[in-house]
Amino acid sequence: MSGQVRWFMPFIILTLLIAGCSYEEQSQSGEMPEMIKVQLVVPDKASLHKPVTLQVKLTQGEVPVSNADQVQFQIWDELEDAPAVSPELGMMTEDKLEEQGALKASEVESGLYEVQYTFEQAGTYVVQAHVTHGAMHSMPRAKIQAK
Repeated sequence: MSGQVRWFMPFIILTLLIAGCSYEEQSQSGEMPEMIKVQLVVPDKASLHKPVTLQVKLTQGEVPVSNADQVQFQIWDELEDAPAVSPELGMMTEDKLEEQGALKASEVESGLYEVQYTFEQAGTYVVQAHVTHGAMHSMPRAKIQAK
């Protein structure tokens, strides 16, 4: 019986090596989608009581992304705490963000989303965009000084 085992052992090892190499080739050929690039476009300064345009440029590679699943803006005074995100909730849904005062952006041209916002009090504000496209989510921030 030990002679049969020695005879089978090279075939077993060869089979395992072939199976392992085949799995590696399949893993490498499964292409990951290119990451989305979110560029937050906001002015450094804003005048009180005058609307300001807040924009997000969304691309994937060099291609503008239309029909993103979610593009919203949250705005708060930097002296205040950021809106709370509960770890139990995971990623905030569009409805939950709206409950916290987030503004839903509109697509004004391919890959360009915007909202209008008017600052009523002087201060430095944090603007955070929430962008979801497929399984990818990005939340860039910028600051605006309102005078």
